[in-house]
Amino acid sequence: MRLASIKDVEAVTVSSLGFNIDCADLLTPEVLAALIRKTASFECPCPPALLAKSIYRLLEPLCPDDTLKDTVRGTINFVTSYGDLVETHESSDTASNFLLYLAAPSFLQVSDGLFLLFGVTPDGEDMTPPDLRQRVEPVMYSRRLAVQNPKECRDTLLQAGFESLKHDSWLRCPPHRPASESIALYDDAWSKSGPPGTPEDVILIDPSQPVNYYNGRWTKLKKQTGRFLGRRSQTYGAQLWCYLEVSNGLVTRLLDFPLFETHWRAFDEAWHLLQAMDAASGHPQRFRVRKASQKGMAVMDLFSPVPTWATRRWDAVGLRTMPNSSLMSYIFPETRIDAECSFAAERMWLTRL
Repeated sequence: MRLASIKDVEAVTVSSLGFNIDCADLLTPEVLAALIRKTASFECPCPPALLAKSIYRLLEPLCPDDTLKDTVRGTINFVTSYGDLVETHESSDTASNFLLYLAAPSFLQVSDGLFLLFGVTPDGEDMTPPDLRQRVEPVMYSRRLAVQNPKECRDTLLQAGFESLKHDSWLRCPPHRPASESIALYDDAWSKSGPPGTPEDVILIDPSQPVNYYNGRWTKLKKQTGRFLGRRSQTYGAQLWCYLEVSNGLVTRLLDFPLFETHWRAFDEAWHLLQAMDAASGHPQRFRVRKASQKGMAVMDLFSPVPTWATRRWDAVGLRTMPNSSLMSYIFPETRIDAECSFAAERMWLTRL
């Protein structure tokens, strides 16, 4: 019997997931995403925390890293937001726990020569047709398929049991409407809400603070008056996201998220409402476009968080890169940058610096 070293085990694992150990390791985003999909194929349906715990236990002996747990949780979120896993409530009660389910194998045709693949097959199986499998390129958390004959590729995927997705059904953006109309929906919902009770440990987004420093906008509830995006504590679990009306520090009306955008997480709807509130106040959130070091590419820098449906689109057609004096940054081909700027302006009311 030969004892395998940690490096040997890592090499075998990386290779079994379809990657070259000479240019990737277990914490390379593409490799970790593949491991998450593989593990989920045996574990799901399960709570996100259970999937994270299983993956952490697999990696901890091989990758001693203080940030490993956060890396695993974050990557599970990215894989879910991309569309390989589906997160939904355990029951029809919106207060019930979330479970992760496997998304059915599907594809989206992004352009004449580019397809995106989604979904996970139970028990580690791969439904991708063998003649296409070697042409699939993992890019961060996405799986991209560049082809010369899109009709032939589409027919092959359909015959293999993949479902064809329409762009809007995959992206699941909220309806396109002016910022003021979006805010009015929540203001109208207050009239149907009950007494707010006495929420505890409330923190608020201060609209007077600059929109280009998100973390610096949070402040404790004191003697403010107005309508705010906020968070409040609950007996168990993370703080709840909410929309509050406050009078001299007293909460008079309150709505918890999610409310209208229930197929996304609470913070997604909260961030989208914040974008509308900032735009309506005359201080819209901003983004910056600059040249990338790679020829023919451009970088979009964002200074506030954006909903998952936006990152789903940008993770699919762009590439996350190291932020440069921003909260997050994406690289896009210069031929796409105008379309992505329009998307940011029309769907999230962002303005370009």
